[in-house]
Amino acid sequence: MSNPQASGRPGLKAGRSNEFTLILPLKPGGAERLRKKMGDTYKAQDQSDTDRIGTIHDMRFVIFDNDTRLFFASTFDGDWDAYINDFGTIIPDVIDFQFGECEGYPGIHSPNIKDYIVKHQVTATHFYSAYPNASVRDVWKALKIKGGIDVVLDEATA
Repeated sequence: MSNPQASGRPGLKAGRSNEFTLILPLKPGGAERLRKKMGDTYKAQDQSDTDRIGTIHDMRFVIFDNDTRLFFASTFDGDWDAYINDFGTIIPDVIDFQFGECEGYPGIHSPNIKDYIVKHQVTATHFYSAYPNASVRDVWKALKIKGGIDVVLDEATA
């Protein structure tokens, strides 16, 4: 695990993996609107928007503290700035949709977005990654190879 200050950005790093945690205040009534938006829009199987970024291992949203705050956490590959830039270039509408109920959220294209994120980002006390040197793309490739091998083995034993 490396020092988060070494890169100049919050968050711990383990190999190629980085932890990212935001705790954001919600607008009055924002929790209910966000639950409705997320429930109406997302299905557990529909990950295509996030998959387009190709560096996100996992992410989660949690509304807590009597519906006044939002916890967002993810694990990603690579550089912090590139991670944030990818949101703005690959899925900006999704990000604005997801964080639009947060107090003071300036929008992903705002010149102040990175300052806003850093203000609300919390560095983990400890960060563990089961495969710190495998990128998301490495895992996808390995699963594809495994799928091909499974087909060959299934045919050989049939």
